[in-house]
Amino acid sequence: MKSMSSVDIKACVRELEDEIVGGKVEKIYHYPPNEIRIKLYANGRKDLIVEAGRRIHLTKFPKESPKFPSSFAMLLRKHLEGGKIKAIEQHDFDRVIKLEIERRDGKKYIIAELFSKGNVILTDENFRVIMPLLGKIKPGETYSFPEPRLTPFDLDERVLSEICRNESREIVKVLATKCGLGGLFAEETCLRAGIDKKKMSNELSDDEIRLIVNAVKDIFDPVAKGDFKPHIVVKDGEFVDVLPIELKIYESYEKRWFKSFNEALDEFYSKLIVKEAEKAEREESEELKKLRTRLEIQLQTKEKLEKEMEKFRRIGDLIYEKYSVVEQILNAFKQAKERLPFDEIKRRAKQIKIVKDVKPESVVIELDGYVVELDLNKSIHEIADQYYEKAKRAKEKLEGLLKAIEKTKEEMKKVEVLEAKKFVTSVRIVRKREWFERFRWFITSDGFLAIGGRNAQMNEEIVSKYMEDRDLFFHTQTPGAPAVVLKKGQEAPETSLLETAQFAAIYSSLWKEGMHSGEVYYVLPEQVKKSAKAGEYLPKGSFYIVGKRNYLTVELRCAIGVDLKNLRVMGGPTSAIKKHCDYYVEIEIGDRDPNELSVEIASRLVKMAKDDERHLVRSIATPDEIMRFLPPGRSRIKD
Repeated sequence: MKSMSSVDIKACVRELEDEIVGGKVEKIYHYPPNEIRIKLYANGRKDLIVEAGRRIHLTKFPKESPKFPSSFAMLLRKHLEGGKIKAIEQHDFDRVIKLEIERRDGKKYIIAELFSKGNVILTDENFRVIMPLLGKIKPGETYSFPEPRLTPFDLDERVLSEICRNESREIVKVLATKCGLGGLFAEETCLRAGIDKKKMSNELSDDEIRLIVNAVKDIFDPVAKGDFKPHIVVKDGEFVDVLPIELKIYESYEKRWFKSFNEALDEFYSKLIVKEAEKAEREESEELKKLRTRLEIQLQTKEKLEKEMEKFRRIGDLIYEKYSVVEQILNAFKQAKERLPFDEIKRRAKQIKIVKDVKPESVVIELDGYVVELDLNKSIHEIADQYYEKAKRAKEKLEGLLKAIEKTKEEMKKVEVLEAKKFVTSVRIVRKREWFERFRWFITSDGFLAIGGRNAQMNEEIVSKYMEDRDLFFHTQTPGAPAVVLKKGQEAPETSLLETAQFAAIYSSLWKEGMHSGEVYYVLPEQVKKSAKAGEYLPKGSFYIVGKRNYLTVELRCAIGVDLKNLRVMGGPTSAIKKHCDYYVEIEIGDRDPNELSVEIASRLVKMAKDDERHLVRSIATPDEIMRFLPPGRSRIKD
C-alpha cells in the first residue's frame, strides 16, 4: 500500500494546521501493529490517524475501539489526554511530522516517521524519548531527526550540474535519490522536461539540465504556494494513487476531486483497507478451518456408521432367512472339528463354494454378497443376536455423532457470523446525527418525517415535546406499538398517511405475532390526551384518545436500505425506502435471529453496491446500525 510522499505530507499538514491546532486530545487508541488514532475536539469531534511508515490524516471512518488497550496506548493516554494541540509541522520537507501537545504538566511531542517501516515516538519537550511504538530506539535517548538534505525547492542549474557530473546513473534515479524527488516525481520531471529517463546523468547537456530544473519548478511551485488540487487517480474503477497536485503522468486517467486533501487521503486508504478486509474474508480463519475439517471427518464417520449399521442388521436378517443353509454349514463344521485335523478341514472347505475362509473356532461364509462369520461355539440365534448387537452399537454411536455434527455446525455458524460482523464493521462512518435519529423514524415518499417511540418513555416524550398542531398521531388498534407522529401530517398526501400507518404497524406487536396486516388509526394532536378519564389509570407512555378516529388497514411490508447522500441507514415501509435509498433489502416476518439477520443484510447491501461505493456502504450499514431498524421479533430476507 502507498506511503505518503513528502509532497503529500506538506499538503496534509498545511490543512491539519487549520483543522486541529488548538484542539483538545480526548482519547487515544492503538491498533497493532502500527496504527494510532487520536480522538480530538477541535470545532467538533475529529479523528486523526497516524500510521507508522504510511500515513497521517483525519478520518470519518474510525474503527471499533479495541477491547483491551495496549501498553503504548495507555502510556499515550497518561501523557497526552486532556492536552491541547499547539502545533503540527513537517520536518525539513522530509517524511517526518512533529505534533506538539501541551498540558499543565508540560509539553510533549508525537513524532511520526512515515518513511521505510516508520515509527511513532512519544518524547518530552527536549525530544528525549519516553516510549517508541516500535523498538528501534530506547527510552531516555534523545531523538535524532534525519539530517537535512537537498529538496526540490533548493534545486538550481548549478547544483544539479554538479550532482550529475559526479554520478554515472540514469537521470531518473539521480533525481529520485540525490535531489529528494522520489520515484514518482522524478518520472514526472523527466516527462515534463522531455528527457529520456534512462539517459545517464553525466551525459546531460546544459540545455537538458535547464529543462529538468524548469520542470522541477513547474511541479513544485504549486506545492510551495499551497495551490493544491486534491484528487484520487482511478483506472478501471480501481484507485491507483492519491495526490494533492496534478501530474502529466496520470493525464489519461480518470480523476475524483475532493475539497480537501485529508478527505482524499481518507477515501483512498479506507477503500484499500476494505479491499484488504475482503481478501482476508476470502481466506478462512484458522478456527473456521479447524471446524470445517472436523465436520468433514464427522460426516465421513457418519456415512461409515450408517453403512455398518445397515450391514450388520441385514446380516442378522439373512441368518434367519437362510436358516437351513446356515444350520447345515454350522453342524457340518462342528462335526468335522471333532473328528478331523484342522488342515484337512481347510482342504475340504475349499470345495464348498459358499465357504470363504475357515478358522479354528469359526467359519466365514458369503450370504447374498455379505461376508458372515459363524462362531462354532454359538447357536444360530446367538450368532444372529451378535450381529444385531453390532448394528445397535453402530446406531448408538451414530446418534451421538449426529449430536456432535449439529454442535460443530452451530460453532461454525457462530464463528461465521462473528467473522462476517468483523468484516462488515471493519470501518464505520462518523457523522453528526439528526435530532430524530434516536427515535424510530423514516422519511415518507413525499418527504415528510415520521417519528416513533422505542419504549414507553420515548412515546411520552414524542407526544409531550415533539407533537405540534399541524402533525398527525398514529397508533395501532392493538396494544404494544410505538406512538407515531407524522410531522406536518395535516399537509401530507394520502401516500404519506398510508406509509406512516405501515410504519406504526411494522414496529408494533403485530410483526412479532406474525400478523401480515393490521389496523392503524390516526387523529389530530388535540385528540390525544395524556391524562385518563376520572377513575381510570393510564400507564406511562399510554394516551387517551377522544373523538373520531380515522382507520387504515395496511400490509406489513418493510425494507432496510442505505442512503449514501446523507450517509445513513433507513428502515420502514418498502415504498419509502425505495424512494430514498441507493441500495435496500426487503424483509418479511420470518424465523431468523435479529443478530444473524443484521449481519446478512449488511453483507447483502455491500454486495449490491458499485465497486467505488462498496467501502462507503460497508462503513455506513453496519450490523449494529441495521439492528436499530429491524422490526420486533424474528424476520427474514424476502426472496
